[in-house]
Amino acid sequence: MRVAFATMGQDRIDAHFGVAPAFAIYDVSPEHVRFIGMTHLPKQSSEDDKVESRTEKLRGCTVVYCTQIGGPAAARLIQQNIHPIKASEGTPIEKELQRFQTMLKGNPPPWLRKRLVEEMKNEEEISQCQCSRD
Repeated sequence: MRVAFATMGQDRIDAHFGVAPAFAIYDVSPEHVRFIGMTHLPKQSSEDDKVESRTEKLRGCTVVYCTQIGGPAAARLIQQNIHPIKASEGTPIEKELQRFQTMLKGNPPPWLRKRLVEEMKNEEEISQCQCSRD
């Protein structure tokens, strides 16, 4: 599952969702953590443009960590099945990845358990797909 972190650099959660210049994106499962890359964001002229472009850049992520997020922005993320999580300013991304992975291995909250089941079903369908060329 993809997890994003609002960051000014690349190693700490240190940005508000609405002003983060970039998001570090990772693929996380109970067994592994893999860095996918950084997605950098352009300056936006209006609040609506900013939230929309950020939501679009994070499409495919299950969770986004940030230091702060406004209510309307959080609601728009949730509408896109992206769950915002607030973290303390300066929290090391590595530390939060370990905590998230431990949660996946243990007893995740119901919303996350549901997403895990959905992802396992999607992976199963892909692996069972018998594609043929004409």
